[in-house]
Amino acid sequence: MSHFNASLFSSVLAVSLSGTTAFADLAPRDVWGDWRAYLEGMGYAVTATEATNGDTLNISDITVQIAGGPDVETMILRLPPLQFAELSGGRVEVVMSETMPLEVEITPKSTKRLAKAQLTYTQSGHSMIASGDPDAIVFDYTADAFNLSLGSLSVDGTVFDPATTRFSLGGTALQSQTQVTAGEVRSYDQNMQMGQVTYDIFFKDPAQVETMMMKSTLEEVVFAGTSVLPVQEIAQAQNLAPLIAAGFAFDGTFSTKATETQTEITSDEGASKFKTGSQNTQLAVAMGADGVSYDVTTQQVQVGAQLAGIPFPLFVEMASAGMKIKAPVMKSDAPQDIAVGFDLTDFTMSDIIWALFDPSAQLPRDPATIALDLTGKAKVLLDVFDLQQAADAKVPAELNALSIDRLVVDAVGAKLEAQGAATFDNTDKTTLPGFPKPVGDITVNLAGANGLMDKLVAMGLLPAQQVTGARMMMGLFAVPGDAPDTLTSKIEFNEAGQILANGQRVK
Repeated sequence: MSHFNASLFSSVLAVSLSGTTAFADLAPRDVWGDWRAYLEGMGYAVTATEATNGDTLNISDITVQIAGGPDVETMILRLPPLQFAELSGGRVEVVMSETMPLEVEITPKSTKRLAKAQLTYTQSGHSMIASGDPDAIVFDYTADAFNLSLGSLSVDGTVFDPATTRFSLGGTALQSQTQVTAGEVRSYDQNMQMGQVTYDIFFKDPAQVETMMMKSTLEEVVFAGTSVLPVQEIAQAQNLAPLIAAGFAFDGTFSTKATETQTEITSDEGASKFKTGSQNTQLAVAMGADGVSYDVTTQQVQVGAQLAGIPFPLFVEMASAGMKIKAPVMKSDAPQDIAVGFDLTDFTMSDIIWALFDPSAQLPRDPATIALDLTGKAKVLLDVFDLQQAADAKVPAELNALSIDRLVVDAVGAKLEAQGAATFDNTDKTTLPGFPKPVGDITVNLAGANGLMDKLVAMGLLPAQQVTGARMMMGLFAVPGDAPDTLTSKIEFNEAGQILANGQRVK
């Protein structure tokens, strides 16, 4: 994450979409001074012309210079004029024009050739009011509509005009409330909602035929989150490890009622078009000393594609899809929580896709479900985001415990389910050479496997000899279940290092 992305936008642009109520008198210079002190405390050089006219502080010629970053010698952001006007009740209005030009200049280390982008931020029916006191400023920002668009772009001597490069991000009915608490660490508490968000991206290589276009619409967007930034450490740190140790953290949730995205990619082979849609997406992301977590779920997912060179459209849909990850990032002598999961529920494909490998419709085409939910404990042996530690480490972590809370594969007439748990002795890597010794058990239930294998043989997708070998292996590790064409197996790993299948020792 670059300093520019992590800090500048969250302090200047994102703070421009901010928070509410009053606590004590606040002066115009307090608000501007807070913004400037924050940026300068993070190592950015800020220059501006300040002039007072009665109860209004006028700020013009604003530039923010950032030194360093991946292949970045310097980066300069030029911002439009701002006014900070004193209101009754110790409040301050941040006055911004409806059209605000923004300019970014980047000098790369590799070529020294300037990259320059000109953007325009427009807004209507907007208002931003700051209240509170200098150590706890609350911002309230509203706008009937807003839009950020790219005007021009030049990179390494190549000029991209609107015919080759396009970008815009807009929205309606924006309401945002943010409380900023200053000190050695700065904390942000934000709630934001928008009626609709749209973005439009287009790129064409001037020297090639390749193009990429993407348009997306999101309805009823809601965000709530908190973050903590240790200001001095951000200015000095080269990676995330010392920042997290100093208290850096964020925790946010995002939801939208509906999304639709259209993508078109053109190459020498022709145009490929994709269209996706979904309902009720929820996303939660967090990072801090307790680790990182990511949890996303989406309902009613639809994906359609018309691929170059394929004369018919492809279509899939599912009732829900999701993924989650939880992992520690800081070194600890004690085991920490881990989790991994994903699911595709009621997955279906168009008959055209089925016909590619099952033209005679021998396989059941009922909705399929694939789901996995793992939780456990692991001891992290290094600070994950410390680049030097990561480069030197031979073993980054030790697995201490793992639980299969859910495993389901239900498709084409067969269903596999499994549950179980095991602990791992990392001092014993000889019982299972190279792996820590497990102690625990896993129960597996399988239905419809024989019928599926018979159909795959009849379709010519599996040789009969391989199916015979597979049935012999299942006979070694499983016993018949209560219903026809069902198998069950309990695999145990005991303290003696033995592996048992349904009570029979296999190791």
